[in-house]
Amino acid sequence: MLKKITLLIFSILFLKNIQSATPQIELECPGLKSFKKWCGGEYKGNKEKSCIMISTPITERGDPPYKSRGEVYATIYHIPSEDSEGVFYITTGYTYKKETIVTVKVDKNNKHELNVLENDSAFSDDESIDKEIINEMKKGNRLKVVGFSSRGTKTTDTYSLAGFTAAYTHISNLCNVK
Repeated sequence: MLKKITLLIFSILFLKNIQSATPQIELECPGLKSFKKWCGGEYKGNKEKSCIMISTPITERGDPPYKSRGEVYATIYHIPSEDSEGVFYITTGYTYKKETIVTVKVDKNNKHELNVLENDSAFSDDESIDKEIINEMKKGNRLKVVGFSSRGTKTTDTYSLAGFTAAYTHISNLCNVK
């Protein structure tokens, strides 16, 4: 399922073009609508409609500093035909270290654990955690994600939540999610 969604993302976006070379307030969102630091839209393929929103970090730190890293982004999607609503996951651009936990924190709220690691993606197997994270993101300013690469590098990525609520409302309306 996650691989299917990841492929969907790449088919909708050309992630190399998400951010321009010069800093801007809004992301460039090929094929999606821009909401400040978030992009959102719908995709219809294989007779299934899905709605997705995506953002890239405003800061990326590695300890020790990493030499190379792939694409990094946060994603939320709805696939109503599969009863998947408000699914949150992170893609880090590196393979996660086995048996580690990725933590996410919105502003000064409690940390949440993404306990399922699949190659370079992390997510929770608990829908209630996704809902808590999304509710906090609607009210928050910053999302911090901490993970560990297979080589032991601790990464800390920070996302702006500017435009998050508008993007979430947009994809929820497109997929008729309450």
